Amino acid sequence: MVDLHWKSKMPSSDMPSKTLKLSLSDNKSLPSLQLPFRTTDISHAAPSVCATYDYYLRLPQLRKLWNSSDFPNWNNEPILKPILQALEITFRFLSIVLSDPRPYSNHREWTRRIESLITHQIEIIAILCEDEEQNSDTRGTAPTADLSRNNSSESRSYSEASLLPRLATWYKSKDVAQRILLSVECQMRRCSYTLGLGEPNLAGKPSLLYDLVCKPNEIHALKTTPYDERVENHENHALHATHQIAESWIHASRKVLERIADAVLSRTFEKAAEDCYAVERIWKLLAEVEDLHLMMDPDDFLRLKNQLSVKSSGGETASFCFRSKELVELTKMCRDLRHKVPEILEVEVDPKGGPRIQEAAMKLYVSKSAFEKVHLLQAMQAIEAAMKRFFYAYKQVLAVVMGSSEANGNRVGLSCDSADSLTQIFLEPTYFPSLDAAKTFLGYLWDNNDNNKWI
Repeated sequence: MVDLHWKSKMPSSDMPSKTLKLSLSDNKSLPSLQLPFRTTDISHAAPSVCATYDYYLRLPQLRKLWNSSDFPNWNNEPILKPILQALEITFRFLSIVLSDPRPYSNHREWTRRIESLITHQIEIIAILCEDEEQNSDTRGTAPTADLSRNNSSESRSYSEASLLPRLATWYKSKDVAQRILLSVECQMRRCSYTLGLGEPNLAGKPSLLYDLVCKPNEIHALKTTPYDERVENHENHALHATHQIAESWIHASRKVLERIADAVLSRTFEKAAEDCYAVERIWKLLAEVEDLHLMMDPDDFLRLKNQLSVKSSGGETASFCFRSKELVELTKMCRDLRHKVPEILEVEVDPKGGPRIQEAAMKLYVSKSAFEKVHLLQAMQAIEAAMKRFFYAYKQVLAVVMGSSEANGNRVGLSCDSADSLTQIFLEPTYFPSLDAAKTFLGYLWDNNDNNKWI
């Protein structure tokens, strides 16, 4: 445990002469931080509940597609495959919305939100592809086909199985699909290849073998739910698609975190920082996916909830989202990034609770020498912030969609100490107390540095 009531005696001989000296005079007292460093233990819901959730979303079949290895030399396959499949499911979601015959459904806002979700997915895909091309070890390993060699007069390439090219020809979806294709063209400009979804490909770049990687036909074969024959509700397929998209991105995020651990171990900190920022973006994307629940018709959704027997039981502290085992594991993996801090700073944790890590972090922030370590530490804290924002936003969405009583698991009148696990996650203290303390005291030292006053 870090002792926050310390007085800094750190040497400053290796610092520039005009920089901040990390020491205080004896007549100045340091700020006191009283932070409870105990974090909340989280676990998934009861096994039977999780099994029902998996069965409804057909996750066992999806996992087989996620984990299939068709290109052993392509390091990005375990990450990009589930992401591209999530993108394809979103194309199907768009067709579901545009085919909805209900006159009271907000078709215009539904379309705008799904288009926005697709655009943000393409943005993250492009970032991951760019990072792959920047790495000399992975550059050129993606499975692509240079279609210009086969037909130099053809500047447009198409996937034969994806829904997007077909949506671009349907009168209801033509406008939005063409905007999506332009988004693909713009986002993939910095990459040496494009996705091959029918985008203009004005540069004539090689196209990803989208159908072989994504397997759209197999993905769309999983569009039905096990309860379609006895559940007649238009929100059923919307709910099904929403959670399939989320689960695909969660799985991909776990793979990115595994790669972060390997990068820290090999001390390629800049690469680890890039992947951390990708995980941060994925948490923000997951919040956008969950926001789609706000568009569902209240009466139809609550009726569907009853038809599927989705309800919280008294005394159950696991929130609805913890029926996803993958989400629970992702949360734990993001929390465990805190254990990488001593390794990054190259210091050992003081068994007596001394401020070794805090001092090392302060020196790192001031020295400006190992900037790639600063990038990584900042990115790790960005993941924490995005993850807590996700759970806070999920809590609000749950209350709006189901009502506050159901969102709280029917625990009315309980104190904050007995709050549900969802609330405890976004209220718990920082996962990086040493970095937090380092910034607190560094700010305090700058505030007490008279030579730094301009006004």
